[in-house]
Amino acid sequence: MVRTTKSTLLIFLTLTGALLLNGTLALAGDPGESGMLSLRMGVGAREAGMGGAGVASSHGASAVFWNPANNVFFDFETELVLQHYRYLGLFNHESAAVAHKVGSGVLGFMFAGLYSDELDRYGTEPVGVPEGTFRPYDVSFGLSYAMPIGERFGVGMTAKMLYEKIDIYSDTGFAFDFFVTHRTMIEGLVFAASATNFGGQMNLKDEPFDLPQTYRVGVAWTPAELFSNRLTLSGDMVFPNDTDEKAHLGAEFVLIPEVTLRGGTRVNYDVQGWTAGVGVRTGVLGVDYAYEENTVDGFDAGHKFSLNLHW
Repeated sequence: MVRTTKSTLLIFLTLTGALLLNGTLALAGDPGESGMLSLRMGVGAREAGMGGAGVASSHGASAVFWNPANNVFFDFETELVLQHYRYLGLFNHESAAVAHKVGSGVLGFMFAGLYSDELDRYGTEPVGVPEGTFRPYDVSFGLSYAMPIGERFGVGMTAKMLYEKIDIYSDTGFAFDFFVTHRTMIEGLVFAASATNFGGQMNLKDEPFDLPQTYRVGVAWTPAELFSNRLTLSGDMVFPNDTDEKAHLGAEFVLIPEVTLRGGTRVNYDVQGWTAGVGVRTGVLGVDYAYEENTVDGFDAGHKFSLNLHW
């Protein structure tokens, strides 16, 4: 048993080191140039508090965004998450997701919307006088299904409808996400991967733009021999289509059954750093909070709240 624990710890530390090494290959993390900013933003304050490392560690309703294939290994019937996120002091990100067991599979539905504060509208003449105001926003609706493949694999897929509007210009698009999860023979060790936001270009004012296509690979480990399954360590490696690769690392510790503490960091980002969070559970209700550091002067830190109901 001791030998198994040491081997498992060595595997996780090796993978974590690889994530950190790869995440620091580039000198600076570009924020990306693809459109539909809300597609980059996670759902669930639990995962946010863990540094945004959710592809292998998420479960329940928030996994509809991160990786619905994880849910085939969890025992629940229905879970709902509602989230509010104030981003950079300029945007409100509102989202909701629900996951529901159907036989051996899991259905999921998700909504996400990113809404800007009111902006001044200026004409083509350089007079510097606003001609009115407008509020840019984008929204997405997703429907997912996940199913087991044997006892140790799960696969999932999500189809999404997208809409973005900036002033008088708007467009609608569609995208698909693909997921896989592997629960290893080492108790508590999970590997997962996702490929998200695959679809055609969208177009605003005859200016086409790509969606933020992203590949993620992740690992999560909840060692049974350490802290009696109360500690979870997770890490994601992220490969976007429009910027440098990035790493997300996080941990979660169940202090008492009703209270969970979280922390993490995000590597190779220009404006994002460490994270922290707390979760409180009582009966079917859960409330989570996450703090996300912003390292650029003039922008507020992120504060994410989510409400969970499960039955």
